[in-house]
Amino acid sequence: MFRKTILATVFVCAPMPAFSEEMNEQKQFSLGIASFSTVIQADTYYGSEDDDFSGFAIFGTGAVNDNVGFRFTYANQSHEEDSNLDLTVLEGSLIAGTGLATTGFKAYGSVGIFSETLKYNGYSEEYDFTGLMLGGGIGYNWNPVSLEFWINFRDGSDYEDFGGGNVEVVAASGGLGLSARF
Repeated sequence: MFRKTILATVFVCAPMPAFSEEMNEQKQFSLGIASFSTVIQADTYYGSEDDDFSGFAIFGTGAVNDNVGFRFTYANQSHEEDSNLDLTVLEGSLIAGTGLATTGFKAYGSVGIFSETLKYNGYSEEYDFTGLMLGGGIGYNWNPVSLEFWINFRDGSDYEDFGGGNVEVVAASGGLGLSARF
């Protein structure tokens, strides 16, 4: 009886090293879609005003190794209260953290740039905003897919210039995304 238990244990545990090697396999690229939002809060003499945009994004991530990577995001969003006001966003980030390429939990900080275009449907005039951003994210990598949430805090100086000088602006963007890993 004791021998059968040992033999059964050996047969059950024999595939474990191969399985654990598969779990630690690095997948360095992912491509996915996200629910994406941008919030711009302006404080003036008259009070505070929020502009909230939401929509979908396409994003791609490349991991140099398990600790360093890069991300590009393209998003098309509409204003929450005025559907004629559209915001198109491009973001590029250098990300650094842990678990970027392997299966399991991941967390990272980021530094990057953004460029966005604000347009009102029916008018030809557009407004462009660019600047630096700092952010971070958390998520989980399974073998074929990844789920993550990230947020970026943006430089508000272009928004302040657009608002006419005596405006303090805080801006942020973020997404909840699902991507395929390969």
